[in-house]
Order: sequence, then structure tokens, then C-alpha cells
Amino acid sequence: MRRQNKKHRTIRKCKSGPNFTGQHLLHNPQTIRQLIEAARLQPADTVLEIGAGKGVVTFRAAEKAGRVIAVEIDASFVEALRSKAKHDPKIKIIQGDIRKIRLPERPFCVVANIPFSITTVILEKLLGYEGKAFQRGVLILEKGAAQRFTERSTQDPRLLMWRMNFLFEMAAVVPRTHFAPPPSVDAAIVTIARRARPLVPAKEGRRFAAFAAYVLSGPRRSAADVLKGIFTPAQLKAALKKAKVDREQTAASLSLEQWASLFQTMIQHVVPCRWPKG
Repeated sequence: MRRQNKKHRTIRKCKSGPNFTGQHLLHNPQTIRQLIEAARLQPADTVLEIGAGKGVVTFRAAEKAGRVIAVEIDASFVEALRSKAKHDPKIKIIQGDIRKIRLPERPFCVVANIPFSITTVILEKLLGYEGKAFQRGVLILEKGAAQRFTERSTQDPRLLMWRMNFLFEMAAVVPRTHFAPPPSVDAAIVTIARRARPLVPAKEGRRFAAFAAYVLSGPRRSAADVLKGIFTPAQLKAALKKAKVDREQTAASLSLEQWASLFQTMIQHVVPCRWPKG
């Protein structure tokens, strides 16, 4: 009974502090260990940690990596982190909002229990042009978000664009009780890795997103029917054959490789005035 009361007092204390970005502090040793192990850190790695909190991930990551850049917005946490890290030259503590901080220009990875309320904003930053040096990441996300990012197919043009350049995998479910204060739902560890060979060049990201949004405007229609608005009949026949797309196959069921093939055929053979506008 005393242990339960102590735990509840700890959680109430955490709730009373600033938590305006939806940050839930990870405290379970097993999950912390899983997160670090999934990252497979090496001495040459530079790690960016987003939402360092009390540093439970920061110092574990520093044991494996060559450098850790820990970003935290809360001043009291930053003060405590700097005090604990003052004798460790591998750790740099930055106080600020990750949405406003410039990402490293040299190759880096991310290991973080990110604030759930700005998950999409963080991923846009990491997986977009600004994150051109981002190589891989191990992130804790809300379970629902983790499932959306890792499910086999998607009707989200933005996520589809990210998948052209990155691989997503859900590594483990994290119970809500492993956080303080606990979120309203369980979370999950998600790994993200940059593809050695992107399916679509990064420079074509915006064009691909516009193409995907156009095709997915009719997700239950056959891809052939939707694509009539882009390709001429002869071009469409060749494009479907090259991508191995059946004429009755729906747009929502296209594989990543089929998406990439159809897009590349459009870029190579369709006049720009017929390309979907983003």
C-alpha cells in the first residue's frame, strides 16, 4: 500500500509541472532499455533527443553514442539536466522548442519519447527537407499513431510520400502506466530508417504528394479509372503494364513499388500541364 501511495504522489507531482506540449515522462526501466536497444547506437552516432525531460534516455544514449544533443523546453528540467551533464562532454543540452530549433546538418539519428501532441509536426520536420541529414530514429508515439504509420497500406498522401524515403516499423507496445503522468492511451516504440535507395527522389516529394492526393481522391475506384485524368490512353496502358497494376485494382490497394512506378512514368512521359497540382 505504501508503494502505491508513493507512486501516486510522484505522478501528481509531475502533473503539477509545465506539460504544455503533451509530454509524458517515461519512467519504466524495461521500456527505457528497449528504446536504447532498438536504436543500436554506435560510438560514431550523433543522437538528437526530443523532449529530454529528466534525462532517463539522455544519459543511457550517451553511454553508447558519440554525442547526444538533448532538446528540452522546460526550464526546470533543463537546469537539472545541465547540472547532471556538466562533466560529460558528449552531452549538449539545448533549451527550446523543437519546432523552432534547426536540425543538425551532419548525419544524425533520433532516440526520443516525443511530446504526443506535436507528433505530426516533429515527423514533418525530420522527414522533410529540413531533416535531410536524418538517418534513422526510434520514437515513442501514441499507439494509434504508431499503427497508422506502420499499417500495410495508407490513404494519407503525406504518409505515402514519407514511405517513399523511409521504412517504418512498430517494435513494441508501451503500456500507459510506464509514463508519469500517464497518457489516456497506450504508446508504442516505432523505428524509422531512411531507405538506402528511395523509391522517389526527395526533390520530387511535393510533386509525388500532389500525385498521391489526386489518385487517392477516389480510393475505392480503380486506379486505371482515376489515372485517366493524367495519362493518355496509350500512356495509361503502358504505365499500368510497367507497374504491374491490374485495371480493376483500386487506388487504395497499390503497393509502394506500384506508386513509385506510376509516378516515374508520369514524370517521364506526361506533359507537365497534365500533372496534378499541389
